[in-house]
Amino acid sequence: MAFVVNVLASNSNVGKTTLIVGIVKELKSRGYRIATIKHDAHDFEIDQEGKDTWKHRQAGADTVLISSKSKIALIKSTEAEAALEQLVDMVKDDVDFVIIEGYKGSSFPKIEVYRKGASERRLEVDDTFIAVATDSKEAIDDVEVVLDINNYKEIADFLINYFKRGAKC
Repeated sequence: MAFVVNVLASNSNVGKTTLIVGIVKELKSRGYRIATIKHDAHDFEIDQEGKDTWKHRQAGADTVLISSKSKIALIKSTEAEAALEQLVDMVKDDVDFVIIEGYKGSSFPKIEVYRKGASERRLEVDDTFIAVATDSKEAIDDVEVVLDINNYKEIADFLINYFKRGAKC
């Protein structure tokens, strides 16, 4: 069973992706298998114009799957955005950790990214927040665990220990 954690912030460009990349690299170096899920508020396009999968979709295919010996990609038209729980279910079976970027309203354990000078504000903390990753020396007293945003080893240790203690995911 995969452990799920959601990394989020009050606004863009505060280092969520950089933090996730660091965590993924650190966990991978320890032998863990990782899936990530990224929320995109825009209508992203994965197909490249002129490629076969793009032509299939232009012809009207609702779902296109492309496969090779090293990867699989699924492109599926939807009527509405999929629930985060559905996305987690799609990837959780063959990994140890699922790391989510975004999805502020999720019920999964959350780590807030807060950078002094880049973050607009702190998020409103609820019982799903397990830590804040920050570069700030300001007192952060509404979350029990404050992590150094640049110390991926410390953050990976925290996640492993948090989930080993039996935290719900």
